[in-house]
Order: sequence, then C-alpha cells, then structure tokens
Amino acid sequence: MAMHFEEALADVQLDSEQLQASRYIASNRFKVRKNSGAKFEQRWAQRTSRLAELDGFRWFSLLRRVEGQGSDYSVEGDFGNYISLTVWEDKTAFDAWRTGEAFKEAHGGGGISDFVKLLTTAIFILDGAPKPAFYSGLIPVVGGAGQAEVGRVAGGWRTDVVADGVKHIPAEVYVELNRFQARPDARADFEKLWAATETAVAGAGDMVFTTLLRRDVPDDGYNYIAMTAWKSREAAEQWRNSSGAAVAAAATRDAAGLLAAPAKPAYYEGVLVLVDEDGP
Repeated sequence: MAMHFEEALADVQLDSEQLQASRYIASNRFKVRKNSGAKFEQRWAQRTSRLAELDGFRWFSLLRRVEGQGSDYSVEGDFGNYISLTVWEDKTAFDAWRTGEAFKEAHGGGGISDFVKLLTTAIFILDGAPKPAFYSGLIPVVGGAGQAEVGRVAGGWRTDVVADGVKHIPAEVYVELNRFQARPDARADFEKLWAATETAVAGAGDMVFTTLLRRDVPDDGYNYIAMTAWKSREAAEQWRNSSGAAVAAAATRDAAGLLAAPAKPAYYEGVLVLVDEDGP
C-alpha cells in the first residue's frame, strides 16, 4: 500500500501567496465495468467501517458519474466513473486513519489473505486498479443543507441503505466538479480569484458545502477542482438561475487567462453519505 499513498506522503511546497489548506481530501477513482455499478455500490454498502467515529472525519460519499450540463467524458481515459471521496479536518487526521486499525478493517481485515479476498471479489466489477488522488481543501463553505440529518449515523457506517446489487442506490446528494488547469505561475492568482467568489454560494439554502480542491501533482492535468455538493440535482439547477450563479460564472470567465486549458465540468450522484456533527 506504500505506493498507493506516495502522493499523500509527499511534502508540498507552496508559493508565499498561496492559501493554506483548511481541509484534506482523499479520493479513489474507480473504473467500474458496464452494468456492474449496482454490484459495486452493494460492496461498499456491506463493508465494515467506523469512519464517521474517527477524529478529524468531516464528510464522505461514494460518487457515481452522471451526465450533466456541458459534460463530455469521451476523453476521460482510465480515470473512472466512480469516486470514493472523504473530507478530513486536516492531513494529520487522514494519516491517523491510514495507519490505524480502522483502515485495516475497511480494507478486508488487514491480513494478506483478507486483502487478496477483497481484490478477488472485485475482479469482475472493476476494470483495472483504483487510482488515488489527494487534495488540499481551500475556502470551505457550509450551506443551509450542510447540517442535514442525512449521513448522521451511530456506529460509524451506514446500515440503513438497501443495496441489492441489481438497482442503483438512490442518490442522496448531487455533486458538481468544475476542473481547472491553472498555469504554474498563476496558482496564487487563481486561488485569490476563487476566494473572492465565496459569498456567491454561501447563502444557498440547498447547498451542502463547497470547497476548492488543490492538487500539486495531478495525473489528469487538473490541479484545481471547484467542488459543490447540493441536496439534489434540482437544487443545483435552480441555483444556476440565481445572482450567486452569475457571480461564479463571471469568476470562471475571469479565470480563463490563468488557465492552460478550458475548464471542464463533471457531475456525480452521491450515495452512502456520512457527515460529522459539525458538518463538512
């Protein structure tokens, strides 16, 4: 597992004007075979985990990719159609999890035979190994739906979700990822620009939370992702007609001169949501 976490272990050197991280986000991208999505979700629903009981845990969801406004996944390569995404208070909390007993439990028990068994059960579901990605979370803003009861659990994991391996688990949140390739010499300016748009979504009642993700060594070219989780797809679409959406759209246009390529959106439905009592 050392190679799996090589990126997370690396020291990050920031420019003096770049923003300090307020959260730490760990994710894994999965390429699930056609017609195997429900089985994949069932494996997650039936796993053992006490994630939500751990110090520093803030938010989790298993995200399945869906079509959305302006989406184009034709050149996504091997980067997957599912993402497991966990928000931590900081990197220290993440490190404590990955080196502790809870990590072993969630990955088949910790022994080599347990881990091999876990991989064997996934061989006909996944097309290739999962691809990890780790981010610094900047400018987190919790919305009016951030304190919702969905995702509050006792025991650390969801046991109230029906997953039969035939039908997809119903969506609990809707997540938009607007992905950016900021030029190396423009990272600080890009972060400042995005920080100035914070108030554009802060009052959105059906927004769960939003944050800017920063990745220093991206394997897909995107070193920033503007992530927003909404209570539903309908809530996100309604917000698009608001004054806040106009402010965010203007910021995206202003950012064009700082980018090496146009921004690219991706959309997901989130299931198995877990949330800390203080919100994301």
